[in-house]
Amino acid sequence: NEQLSNALRELPEQCRTVFQLSRFEDMKYKEIAEKLDISIKTVENHMGKALKLLRTKLVDFLLLLLILLSKL
Repeated sequence: NEQLSNALRELPEQCRTVFQLSRFEDMKYKEIAEKLDISIKTVENHMGKALKLLRTKLVDFLLLLLILLSKL
């Protein structure tokens, strides 16, 4: 959780907001676009950017987790 929280804090504000609304509040892209008064395409772009940045930030953590789990 701490790794994810740190990675989320590093996202640009609007990108983080879009990601949180989508993943944590289960809102659809159209709902997010209406709530934030942005286009659906902008929501898609923010989600793509957020997922790419989170993957980059969390890859080391995920590799370590896989190594630890494989030793159990």
